[in-house]
Amino acid sequence: MANTTTEQKKDTGGAQGMLSQAASAVSNAADSATTTVGSGMESLGHTLRDNLPSGGMVGGATSAVAGTLESGGRYLKENSPAEMWDDMTDVIRRNPMTCLMIGLGLGFMTARLLKR
Repeated sequence: MANTTTEQKKDTGGAQGMLSQAASAVSNAADSATTTVGSGMESLGHTLRDNLPSGGMVGGATSAVAGTLESGGRYLKENSPAEMWDDMTDVIRRNPMTCLMIGLGLGFMTARLLKR
């Protein structure tokens, strides 16, 4: 009987190790994906800034969009998914009613789209 308990503990330890490895692999994949998307966004922002007009109303809009893409791309490259999660929860804590209204609006729009 003692031998069976030892074998069960070994099996549980092995399962926990496998679960830990899987969680680590998922975390690494998510981090890699956000870095890749961030690099793409930043590159697109630079491309817009370099190739579209820089004067007038169109230039102002181009500059604003390019700046937003570049800063969003840097944010994705520099922060891990866990840090982004923490940032999101901080925003929700500071603005609960706004987030609730946005969630309700998105739910309403999703329901309308699925109804069609």
